[in-house]
Amino acid sequence: MKEKIKKVSQWYITKVKKSPAAMIAGSIIALFAVFGSLYGGAQGITHLYGFIERSFFENKILYQELEKITIGMNISFLKSIFGEPAIKKKLPAKLTDYIKNQEGKWEAFQHPSEVDKYTEIIYVHKKYYLQVIINEEGRVVAYAVTTRDSNFNPEIPIGISFAGGDSIDGLKLGKMTLRDLRDYEPTDTNIGNWGMFYFYVEADYFGNPGFYKHYLFGLSYSGCCLTDEAGTKLVGLGMREEDKSINNRKIKDFRLNLEPNTFGVIDGWNNLKLLDYFIKVGVGANYYDIREFD
Repeated sequence: MKEKIKKVSQWYITKVKKSPAAMIAGSIIALFAVFGSLYGGAQGITHLYGFIERSFFENKILYQELEKITIGMNISFLKSIFGEPAIKKKLPAKLTDYIKNQEGKWEAFQHPSEVDKYTEIIYVHKKYYLQVIINEEGRVVAYAVTTRDSNFNPEIPIGISFAGGDSIDGLKLGKMTLRDLRDYEPTDTNIGNWGMFYFYVEADYFGNPGFYKHYLFGLSYSGCCLTDEAGTKLVGLGMREEDKSINNRKIKDFRLNLEPNTFGVIDGWNNLKLLDYFIKVGVGANYYDIREFD
């Protein structure tokens, strides 16, 4: 059966190359015939349109929805686009850090997070996770998108032009590497873990061309496309505290070909504690929060 499918596929590709218009037209007619025989007449056409819309236009609609999110947006407007979130909770009042004691062993200690005034909401979609941080006034101060599908590639809202004609724009999640950020080095970075799950996160700042916002890029276990190679490197880099500095050659080499599966935007200068929080815990929906929704 697999061999027959393979032969038919090869035949179809050959015919498309020779006469694209004819084969595409024939394919459409065949689809109408199939759906017409299954559902009959006008109902078949309706089902066919629904099939095409779901298959080819769904991503475009989802991209347009995500593009509407802006820093400062009111939560009521956000809900008018995405509905009620799957998760809503306050950010933690305390965070855990680790310090070396006199014996050289790591010890855990807790300290105030200073971000518990913010509320986190998470939307769960089959193609993405959307994390949004709301302030006390009910306005968006940060958000992050994590792709769950290698074919779901929303555009990252960076359209930056610099003096001299250089620019950073048209970057798409799952299609870009951190090399595409040109010679810019992040203002901060971290490799951490939640239990057995490691993550990478960095904050990038482009000044006036970037509208004075911080842009976050990350590799999250909540998302797709985390290769075994990248995961192995993350574990290796995260084992030693001194390897976490962006000036470390290991991280510089790691970043060159890293394809982030998460991006975020934050009004960083007005919410520096929140920016520090993202660097500490990672950007995007936490795996332990959303795993039961799959």
